[in-house]
Amino acid sequence: MAQDSALAAKVAASGGVYFAGGDQGRITQALNLPDGTQSALLKAVWQVYQKGGVIAGSSAGAAIMSSTMFYDAQAVLPTLHNGVTDGKEIAPGLGFIGDEVFIDQHAIIRGRFARMLPVMLKKNYKLGLGIDENTAMWVKGRREVEIIGYKGAILLDLSGASVDAKQSAFNLSNAKISYLDTGDKFDLVKKQLTPAADKEALDISKPYFSTPRFFPDILGNTAVVDLLQDLIDNKQEKVLGLAFAEPRLGTTLEQAGFEFSFSRTPESRGYFSAALGGENYTVWNVRLDVRPILLKPSLYRYR
Repeated sequence: MAQDSALAAKVAASGGVYFAGGDQGRITQALNLPDGTQSALLKAVWQVYQKGGVIAGSSAGAAIMSSTMFYDAQAVLPTLHNGVTDGKEIAPGLGFIGDEVFIDQHAIIRGRFARMLPVMLKKNYKLGLGIDENTAMWVKGRREVEIIGYKGAILLDLSGASVDAKQSAFNLSNAKISYLDTGDKFDLVKKQLTPAADKEALDISKPYFSTPRFFPDILGNTAVVDLLQDLIDNKQEKVLGLAFAEPRLGTTLEQAGFEFSFSRTPESRGYFSAALGGENYTVWNVRLDVRPILLKPSLYRYR
């Protein structure tokens, strides 16, 4: 079917192409020939894109948009522990967004923002965008991304990040993490943020919150966004989150995990809106450091 010239002609004449969710590996395998070259159908999709048509996708259909995608992926924590291998956990995507940005999905609800980091380091991506559920990233012709929908997107910037090569476990220092909310725009070329029109800049020198915070499961449902929103408007300038597996019953062994450290810096910014009765934050350029740790099987004991 991928070599069907009549079908390819119909696609090339269309104004847009939509990729459904499911298994991104099936999408790329269906559209690429066994020798790795493009099928007639994929060439037609690229014709739609190059003439200004819309190329869209949900879940797996979003994962294929970058030149590298997750393929046979492990869960988030094993990905941090074990890393990724070309042809196994990751594989070539279709690359519609270009070669400089890595795309992942379910980034906030499922904590997948963290699994983006090993891929970006391995494939030398400096920018990563993790979209969440019921949300879209609209990438316009001039390389401006606009967030639309219920939640938002995580932006990772590793342009100034480093790793400790002496440490065998995954680690990362001086990365930047931002939360882009609905209506926000980000220029991929200039690396500039334009907050939604209804948002006002926060005076982070006069934070609203003062309660110390700590997140025992940074990979939990929306935990990373909850942390970022709290940190940007809090007297506490650094917040820690942990990532580790549940200890097995009866074990006395230490558990290997990771500490995620989020810190405000002079470059950090926050924006806020109470539109429609909600509390909507945009968080810009928070420092992220990740260190491997060992956790004891019990954080407390009876006296």
